[in-house]
Amino acid sequence: MEIVHGKDLTFSDISLKHRNKGLAFKNLFVGQENTPENHLLALVRSIGFYSPRHKHNFDQFRYAYKGDISISPDKNAFEGELVYHPEGVHYGPQKDSDGERVVLILQFGGASGQGFLSYRQLEEGQKELAQLGYFEGGKFYRNGRQEVDEPQDGYEALWEKFNGRQLIYPPGRYKDPIIMSPVNYAWRPANNLANTDGMTFKKSLGVFTERETRAEMIKMEKLGQFSIASENAIQLIFILSGAGEAEGQPWEEESAIRVSPGKEVVLSAHRDTEILLFTLPMLD
Repeated sequence: MEIVHGKDLTFSDISLKHRNKGLAFKNLFVGQENTPENHLLALVRSIGFYSPRHKHNFDQFRYAYKGDISISPDKNAFEGELVYHPEGVHYGPQKDSDGERVVLILQFGGASGQGFLSYRQLEEGQKELAQLGYFEGGKFYRNGRQEVDEPQDGYEALWEKFNGRQLIYPPGRYKDPIIMSPVNYAWRPANNLANTDGMTFKKSLGVFTERETRAEMIKMEKLGQFSIASENAIQLIFILSGAGEAEGQPWEEESAIRVSPGKEVVLSAHRDTEILLFTLPMLD
């Protein structure tokens, strides 16, 4: 088990240019490169973000932690809502209004098994592409191309440069991103190995694809406990509110916990607490 505290971290600008400026990251957990289970869990601060219509060959969750976020011109996720962006599914263009917002993002390899490239790996591709063209408005424009030529999606260009081959997107298992409104879900008693019946509750927000990627919310009343049961999967926790401890280590609002496959962890709440719990697909 690992714990990091978001409040102890500072937002840092990233050098990647494949999307618009105005993004700063607090990386909570970074997975292992070149493995199917590589992932990124981060708090992202954005100001006036724009991105063209695009899709990915990996999966993504975006939680509107502070402020509303744009999904497409006629669709927003409001503060407190969770969005699942499946691989191979278009969304955007995104255009957030002026003003600051903070989004919790989780990016990881989807059911197709194509995995997830780290930002460090994308930066390698960016260094080489800098000799061939430039990024603007989320697109890559190659030097010497005619104005009528279609620019390439920025992420796609980086991926192809790093891998040295064309990106073949997986077929979309869904037609659109899925927006979940947790406030409209009912709390139900949690199946809990810890001995605090009547003090822990769960909202199962969704189970996705044949790999059974899961998103849940857990509520613990003060002095309640919740057992993160052993899974053959990486489990990631983000503390939305409250405080407590796990294996003698404290956690609080904006803390994140990573539980390795085959491990079990008991969370003990010192105050009323709500958390987001993600179970990633095992692809190897």
